[in-house]
Amino acid sequence: MLLLVTAALTACETPASAPVPPSPPPALVCPEPPAPQPAEVDELKAALAYATELRTRTTPELTPIPEATNVVAVQAMRKALALSQGRSSAELQQAVAQLDIVNAATDPQAEQLKPLAGLLGARLAEQRRLQDSVDKLNQQLREAQRRNDQLNEKLEALKAIEQTLPAKPGGAPR
Repeated sequence: MLLLVTAALTACETPASAPVPPSPPPALVCPEPPAPQPAEVDELKAALAYATELRTRTTPELTPIPEATNVVAVQAMRKALALSQGRSSAELQQAVAQLDIVNAATDPQAEQLKPLAGLLGARLAEQRRLQDSVDKLNQQLREAQRRNDQLNEKLEALKAIEQTLPAKPGGAPR
């Protein structure tokens, strides 16, 4: 029994095991600098810069773009941007045809330009719709002016007839 009491007392005197220290915090890692932009993004930026440059030019300053039999997407986009600055419906149709070339292309550069081509296509469709509306309103205006001129001619003819009529005998009308 003495052994038991001694063992119990020695157990009370032994120091408790030290708590497990927390694991050290993970080392701070600096994020890597962004990778340089790929060439496709540069092509997209170049196309947008070209569109901005075209907007600042006047119509006579727009340089014609030579026809190419093997048109790549970037060239087609540039041509579409140049043609979209025109006001005629023929130029708008040619611009849409160039955008169709961009949308049909499968090379990586074309994939980057397809969202811009879609946006430009929507803008051209809206521009064409507005141009058709303007044409219709101009036609209605011409017809209204023609009718106005006809009515003015009739009014002038009636005034001339009225002046040729003899005055009423018997004084002023009641």
